[in-house]
Amino acid sequence: MVASLRSPGIEGWTRVLAKTYSVAFDGINPIPVEVEANIGPGLPGTYIVGMASAAVIEAKDRIKTAAHNRNLPWPKTKITVNLLPGDISKTGNHFDAAIATAILVAQSGDTDLHRRAARTLIVGEIGLDGRLRGVRGTLPGILCAHRNKIPTAIIPHANIEEAQVAAGIGVEIRAAKTVGDIVAWLRGDIVLPTVSSCPNPQTPPQGVVDMNQIMDQSVAKEAAEIAAAGGHSLFLTGPRGSGKSMIAERIPTILPPLNQAEAIETAAIYARAGQRMSHEAYRAPFVAPHHSVSAAALIGGGHGHPKPGAASLAHHGVLFLDEVSEIPARVLDHLRVPLEQGCVRLQRRHRIIELPAQFLLIMAANLCRCAAHEVSECTCSATTRVKYLANISGPLRDRIDIYAKTHSRGTVTPATTVESSANIAQRVSQARSRARYRWEKAGFGPMINATLEPAVVRRNHPADDEAMAMMSSFLARGLITQRGVDRILKIAWTLADLEGAPQPGVDHIARASKLRGSERSYANI
Repeated sequence: MVASLRSPGIEGWTRVLAKTYSVAFDGINPIPVEVEANIGPGLPGTYIVGMASAAVIEAKDRIKTAAHNRNLPWPKTKITVNLLPGDISKTGNHFDAAIATAILVAQSGDTDLHRRAARTLIVGEIGLDGRLRGVRGTLPGILCAHRNKIPTAIIPHANIEEAQVAAGIGVEIRAAKTVGDIVAWLRGDIVLPTVSSCPNPQTPPQGVVDMNQIMDQSVAKEAAEIAAAGGHSLFLTGPRGSGKSMIAERIPTILPPLNQAEAIETAAIYARAGQRMSHEAYRAPFVAPHHSVSAAALIGGGHGHPKPGAASLAHHGVLFLDEVSEIPARVLDHLRVPLEQGCVRLQRRHRIIELPAQFLLIMAANLCRCAAHEVSECTCSATTRVKYLANISGPLRDRIDIYAKTHSRGTVTPATTVESSANIAQRVSQARSRARYRWEKAGFGPMINATLEPAVVRRNHPADDEAMAMMSSFLARGLITQRGVDRILKIAWTLADLEGAPQPGVDHIARASKLRGSERSYANI
């Protein structure tokens, strides 16, 4: 923690070493960084080593000026700062506070002060006036402290609201306004405020948008309910203005609120992406990129330090691709692996970076380019109609669980019996609870139906014998693929969960097959 060594060349000189912690990133995974500060003989100056980026090296000038402006003692000799591990790149402005604290502690000679600093993780950018400014690494830093059993994390006062979601996970989270406050707290001179948790809602938040605002479209809304209950991907097609986007935008209102672990993970992804969450901490995120989205913006990427894309920002929530017919096939096909594995793997020269991406995919498109309300009104040529939606490849179509159509003919007057999001959300929550209980009891953990391994469902949790025979017939006649068998069975389990049935039967398999095959012809179903 602290070492006092007599230098053989300079009589009476004492060299002092102190350390604290900060955080670096591998993708979005937080990695603890030991910040060591050594004060020893040599020309005055601060030297930062350990694969530090230019932004981190520039911190030496900021923190020295801040210390002088706050009347904090600053060493008048050589200062060496080492960031460990040395083989991981350190970038970001959040290292300022940890570096400054380590230097100020190193010169104190107080063993208790050194010991306390060595059990603290610190993030924050320092202004020239010594005040701590908000940074993006707050939540990942708290997570890093929790995973590596570092008992205390100090964050900027400006990040309190963001950090509230992580309160109560086993890390003492304190907020400081200046770098002087951090050192004073380590000495025991002042008390830094503790970050308290924000309430975790037991019911999904209801706001301006609600399912009862959508007239008719009972088939499409039922498909959205099934998709939400089981985590199944959904493709909505229909004429312009028929409510496809409205249904998709309201799906988060029927999803259960996130638990604390999911909320922290989602917030950490947004922090790493440098974005502020547009939704409440415990609400399932809704991400809807423009149809001009690039592959890197969709799944993540970038030079040097890849950042999460829309697929990861929608983790534990909804990824909505509107006007999907306008997105190039080479971009859409990047979703094939995340839909199967729940993550994005980016290959770099020396390592693979993994980004979580377990999302509910909702796609929407018109039936043709002119988006006519009726086939008889279509002005597209036969060739144009055939080629429309050709950008959605066969393998990607096979990974879409549910197809549903909207229609343009309906009522103008709102019906008094239209169900609200709250009512639908209650059924969705009950269905998910049944699924979690079943899969936990089977030893697979709290999972939703869509994320379960296909072989496990077929082998250990099939439908009844008559229903499985029906599906074997579909497969033998080439109506479905082997992947289709797995996905139909998962949808059937979701239908059974919504009804409270103990096992899928013939009716569930038939309905699941129709939901999955409405874009293709299943004439005998």
